Amino acid sequence: MTRRWAESLLCLVAMAGWALGAPTFPTFGEDIQPLTATGQDLQVGQGTAGATALEPAAQAYRIQPGDTVSLTVLGAQEYSGSYAVRADGTILFRDEMLGAVTVGGSTVRDAQAGLASRIGEYIKEATISLAVTRFKVMVIGEVREPGQYEVAAGTSLSEAIVAAGGAKNETRDLGNVYLSRGGGDERRYDLYGFKERGDASQNPLVEPGDRICVGRSAGAECGSCRVSGAVTSPGSYQLGSSEKRVGDLIEEAGRWDESANPSGARVLRTDGSEIQVDLTQLDEDPRSSANVVLKDGDELFVPRNGTEVHVLGGVFKPGRYMVASGSTLLEAISAAGGLSDGAALGSCAVIRTEPEPERISVDLQRLMKQGDMSQNPTLRDRDVVLVPVQGARGSSKATFQSVTDAVFKYFWMFRYF
Repeated sequence: MTRRWAESLLCLVAMAGWALGAPTFPTFGEDIQPLTATGQDLQVGQGTAGATALEPAAQAYRIQPGDTVSLTVLGAQEYSGSYAVRADGTILFRDEMLGAVTVGGSTVRDAQAGLASRIGEYIKEATISLAVTRFKVMVIGEVREPGQYEVAAGTSLSEAIVAAGGAKNETRDLGNVYLSRGGGDERRYDLYGFKERGDASQNPLVEPGDRICVGRSAGAECGSCRVSGAVTSPGSYQLGSSEKRVGDLIEEAGRWDESANPSGARVLRTDGSEIQVDLTQLDEDPRSSANVVLKDGDELFVPRNGTEVHVLGGVFKPGRYMVASGSTLLEAISAAGGLSDGAALGSCAVIRTEPEPERISVDLQRLMKQGDMSQNPTLRDRDVVLVPVQGARGSSKATFQSVTDAVFKYFWMFRYF
């Protein structure tokens, strides 16, 4: 499955959702059952802690967009359930009094205290317990599909490696599995011994933010980097024990495709810095300064000549379009034939897929009637423009939220293809 194929399928699903009123789209905050608890109880209005203690690593973990949390509110069961953390770090309650509450960037303990304070404004005698039930771990090294994976609480080390396609050579690689937790020291596990002798101590449960390296030889570094944009095979790639440069990485990714602008490539570092890289120089001279040495966590992004966007919903010609770099939302809608009758102007959205999935709400009424240019964002490569339609079966603000949540969720699923 290629990423482009996945995106095309996604768009067809989203369009079908509008046509049918999207009654069955999975929405954030539904139908995900917690497996284990990773939190403390707080009494609303009193702030007292329960008896359940957090593990040190879980205490330090900060909730991230894409995680799923389970909230139990004794005394107000209507607030209990599983909630996915949205791109802006919030969880969304159906109760309009609570609305969106920010938990992203906070530890479980702090997020729980914040929720206790917020719910305590309305419910004075309720006990709150918060748990992270789905979270991300990084699996790199000698596995078939290195990258970041979402797993459920209660997932074992061996199961996390299976999620990454399994070890390339079980006999050689599973005997040296290194687990780094909470930014602290790493520990070596022998999963080959676990399989042969059943030693459960060698197969611990993973925790939020864990980093797993499979098959590393003694003293060798174990890291990974990503390639995104207009390349043949975007995804995560292992750095290995020897020095790897941009030229090596672009060759592993199958080089750039015909839509690429290789001279505008850049390396994105984990500290937020960027290095401009002209990939065409590498063909002329591999010793060029453009052939940067890569570090763990780097991302090589290759832009396109122009901007590829999808426009869906209330337009005359929904589909995929290549627009000029720097084009705005209105220009993309114009390329799609303009707004159709019944377009719900106040509830539009842009789903941004790179470098991280993000949803941007847009009010075209404010743009057209008040000239509010903040509602006409400049689009980026692979943005998806969603324009809901009024009057269709099941159409409403809630249905549109369901559809955009589904699109956003599926881009998280397909981001490493």
